[in-house]
Amino acid sequence: MKCILGVVLGIALCGVPAAMAQTAQESAACRGDVFRLCTAAQIALATVGDRHGIYACFKKHRHDLSKACDRVLKNHGY
Repeated sequence: MKCILGVVLGIALCGVPAAMAQTAQESAACRGDVFRLCTAAQIALATVGDRHGIYACFKKHRHDLSKACDRVLKNHGY
């Protein structure tokens, strides 16, 4: 899972892959899920470019993601 969460990082700490087209709407769709489901350590590492923890968080909590964030990930092939 290369860059699942680059989108929100640009706007509020993590999101969809940096290599993918990113919009403010995509970022907003996942922002709440990041802060609700991921640990502070995962978020902190993401702020310096290490998004592996966020990838793991979203994978672990896939069934807990908001419909909007899940749709963003699916639209990007995840």
